[in-house]
Amino acid sequence: MLNANTEFLIKSEESSNGALIIQAYSHPPYDIFRNTMYFSRGELVFTANLKSKRPVYRSGLNATEVTSYQYLGMTKIAGALNMLPKKILRQNITNHSTNEVIKIYQTDRNYPRFYNNFLRNSDNGRSSLRITNTFSLEVTSIKLKSIGNDIRLHLKSKMPLISADEPLPPRGDMHEYFAPASRLSRIRQQTCHCTIS
Repeated sequence: MLNANTEFLIKSEESSNGALIIQAYSHPPYDIFRNTMYFSRGELVFTANLKSKRPVYRSGLNATEVTSYQYLGMTKIAGALNMLPKKILRQNITNHSTNEVIKIYQTDRNYPRFYNNFLRNSDNGRSSLRITNTFSLEVTSIKLKSIGNDIRLHLKSKMPLISADEPLPPRGDMHEYFAPASRLSRIRQQTCHCTIS
C-alpha cells in the first residue's frame, strides 16, 4: 500500500548552500503522512500525520510503519542509509492530549513534568517514543518552541538495540509529578516515486 501511495520530493536548502532536503508524502486512503528530512542538520520534521476521524475509513497503517518506510526511502535516495536523525520536530501540533501537555507546561514551567507528560501521556509523544524506539534512538531532551506549539526532540543512539516489540511504559496522570529516570542533559526540485526493495 505504501509503495503505490508514497511520493518523495527532492529539494535543496537555500539557507545551507544547497544542502539536501527530502519530503515524503504518503496518502493511503483517508490518511495523510507528510514528513521532511533536513540532512544538513539531521532533523526529521513531522508536518502532518493524520488519520481519518472515522475508524472505518482508516488505512490500517500506523505512524511508526509509515515513518519507517518514508525514512528508509529518504535515506536511500540521499545515499545515507546509515544516517539516523539527531532531532525530530513535531510541527503544528493539533492533537488534544499533546496540546493539554503544552498548556500545563506553559503554566507551571516544570520541565521534568513536561518531558514525562509529553512522552508518556500525549498521543504525539507516545508516537514519537515508538518511532525513536524503532530507530533505536533515545530522547535526551525536548523543547517547546517559543512561538506556536512545535516540540523538538533531541536524540542519541541507544545501545543495546531495543526490540520494537518491547512495550511502552504505562500511561500516567498528567497532573502528577514524574521524576525522570536519569538526569536530562540540559537537487534540484523534482517529484520521485520510489519503490523500496
